[in-house]
Amino acid sequence: MPSLQSESMKVVVVNARGLHLGYVSACGNEWIETPALDRLAAEGVVFDNHVADQPDPAGARRAWRGGRYDFPHPEERPAVPESSADLVRLLKDAGVVTSLIIDTDRESPANFSDGWDVVMEAEADDEATALEYALEGAGQALESLAETDSWLLWLELAALLPPWEVPEEFLERYLAEQVEEDEEADESEAVALAPLLDPSAGPVDPHDDLTFVRLQRSYAAAVSYLDAGLDLLLKELEERGLLDEVLLIVTTDHGLPLGEHGVVGLCRPWLHDELTHLPLMMRLPKGEQAGRRVLALTQPVDLAPTLLAAFGLPAAPVHGHDLLPLARGPVAKVRDYACSGLRVGKVIEWALRSPEWAFLLPLRGDSGEAARSAQLYVKPDDRWELNDVLQHHPVLSEHLEAVLRGFVEATRRLGPLRPPELRDVEAEAALPAEEATENIPEGES
Repeated sequence: MPSLQSESMKVVVVNARGLHLGYVSACGNEWIETPALDRLAAEGVVFDNHVADQPDPAGARRAWRGGRYDFPHPEERPAVPESSADLVRLLKDAGVVTSLIIDTDRESPANFSDGWDVVMEAEADDEATALEYALEGAGQALESLAETDSWLLWLELAALLPPWEVPEEFLERYLAEQVEEDEEADESEAVALAPLLDPSAGPVDPHDDLTFVRLQRSYAAAVSYLDAGLDLLLKELEERGLLDEVLLIVTTDHGLPLGEHGVVGLCRPWLHDELTHLPLMMRLPKGEQAGRRVLALTQPVDLAPTLLAAFGLPAAPVHGHDLLPLARGPVAKVRDYACSGLRVGKVIEWALRSPEWAFLLPLRGDSGEAARSAQLYVKPDDRWELNDVLQHHPVLSEHLEAVLRGFVEATRRLGPLRPPELRDVEAEAALPAEEATENIPEGES
């Protein structure tokens, strides 16, 4: 059987590893300068509720390439059946040239580089940082692709993963002249904060305000440095006359806890917003739909079907959804809720996010110990999940747990994904008994 031929399309995907959504000005931050990301938001489409399904390096890349959920499970059971879909293979089979540029200064799942036509590695030395070499490699890749009609260029940028290697000019922007308030003095004293460039992954003292500020501002400097690199990439695309031809996507594999819940890095499977709520920006060719904000829940499993659709290829047997109809407006949502799962060591946590709620469910891992109790947060009001309201919503919490467990089980079956229904059980409870019963789907009680 002859392979399918893709439509002419050029795509650039940037994975800004560890990009914390709360440090992007286009997503609500008011003190960090990210002009390139702001420009991308203004000229593109921002998906405001992009939720990780498995927020770790390996899990994100399985979702991107396979388009399927793969939640960790506390029981020793067979893994999710292998999907016949692999994004890179399907694109290559259709004649799309695939190029990967990867920052090798930080550990990354080795199998992600399998199957690409071209793989270029960027590694820091005495002359330049890995980010600078990656951008140089992007220019070389664009030069080699100049005569090609259909291609995918994927950049793996790790400048936001500690230890941070940030030029002094960016550090000075956030650390040089911080104002320290002295209650006993008549005037405030300006002091320079020392950067904290290599924070250890693990718990932090919640009362150590100085360390928290140093951590925040050192990371802010890294974000501005990465943003400057993205600006150079945008200029490179402009100079080559490609900016209005390409589909440009910027996202991340996972967020980065920076002390918000007492931990730094991926040391706990705590599926809070700082880890699971991810940036996703998409600049369509010719700046189509510029400035659109999409509130629908999206997930990394959606990237594979979206890219296949962009190249005019048929949908593969995946769990994700094509996001281009969302980006262009005719579709309002692709799912009612989004689920996440993560294992760190022997502890597992699952989570369910709806437009109104975030429900976190720790599970017993191989150690037989649960890390903490279930939690429930009001969305979007409690953005950083500080006020657990689970005890006030027992019926809702029970339903959310049942839906979450049912969803995970559904992902482990062959065939199309059939997620359980998420109902408004609190509204149903307020109805007369006969009306509430009518709202329960057949087979449920």
